[in-house]
Amino acid sequence: MKAIVKISSSLLLTAMLLAACGNEESGANFFKENENNWPELDVIKDEIGSDFESVDVENANGNSRVILYKNDGKLQYKSIYILDEKRLKIISVEEHGEEQLYNEVIS
Repeated sequence: MKAIVKISSSLLLTAMLLAACGNEESGANFFKENENNWPELDVIKDEIGSDFESVDVENANGNSRVILYKNDGKLQYKSIYILDEKRLKIISVEEHGEEQLYNEVIS
């Protein structure tokens, strides 16, 4: 019985750690699967496109949603959507620093 509890606890802890690391998937799949549920994705597609090697949802809890957009394993953009304000920020991430590309309230 103790072995089953230990194994179950280990599996649960592993699942929690993996969930905390974000949910990374290809850009095309991400936009297709979430476009009806997340209003900021239409603006993001218009501003920076949707052709990314991977998209990683860093945070989708609480009052904000942070999404990272990568190509060739390198972070290129990140978006921050503040839910109660309906404010979207899109930031270009480059080697020499970050540049805000978009900061508007969306409908």
